[in-house]
Amino acid sequence: MKKNIHPELKEVTVKCACGAEHKFLSSETNIKIDLCSQCHPFYKGDGSSLLLDSEGRVQKFRNKYGDKY
Repeated sequence: MKKNIHPELKEVTVKCACGAEHKFLSSETNIKIDLCSQCHPFYKGDGSSLLLDSEGRVQKFRNKYGDKY
């Protein structure tokens, strides 16, 4: 492998739109993100926003088989 071709990594603070801050190694200096594990519905466990259903398929399944399938 060639030497001195890799970028220098430094510890940076990544700031989310929700206000959370995370530390990562990156070659960038200033990183801002829209979603992180603290505000994303999938990681929060918010059951109402886990499934995106525009045609009623999820409700039809729940009516037929129940919520504890």
